[in-house]
Amino acid sequence: MSKEQAQGLSELAQTVFSGVTNASRMQDKKLQQALKKLGIHPAQYGCLAVICAQEGITLSQLAERLQIENSTMSVSVRRMEKAGRIQRRADETDSRVSRLFATAYGRAQFEKSKKLIDAYVQQCFGAFSEKELSTFERLLRQLAAQMEGFAPAI
Repeated sequence: MSKEQAQGLSELAQTVFSGVTNASRMQDKKLQQALKKLGIHPAQYGCLAVICAQEGITLSQLAERLQIENSTMSVSVRRMEKAGRIQRRADETDSRVSRLFATAYGRAQFEKSKKLIDAYVQQCFGAFSEKELSTFERLLRQLAAQMEGFAPAI
């Protein structure tokens, strides 16, 4: 590979990196604006989605599923509980374990949020063909694997 080719690859990689970063920021901004109208933080949407799909999940299981520290998850769960979106119930066989359940209010808020997010996803990806989406999804998985393997040399 010539010096010009290596430089071109580096510039292209920087452009792609910048594009991914900008798209991620835009997604965060737009989702935060949309969910704010419902009084839901994007992180709480993710929690509600999992709790609604897996009623009775424990806090530790939820944190592991969302790849969040237990202490951070505990704060989110406490806020959602205070807002009336979820409730904790003691495990039937082990009283030391509490299980998380969506309240009727929390489930209704999740359904409204899901419709909003589904419309956003349609807006973002509706013009792409299935083949394009499949290729994009494969490339994103590949990128995530590369990111996972990054270990900064300090």
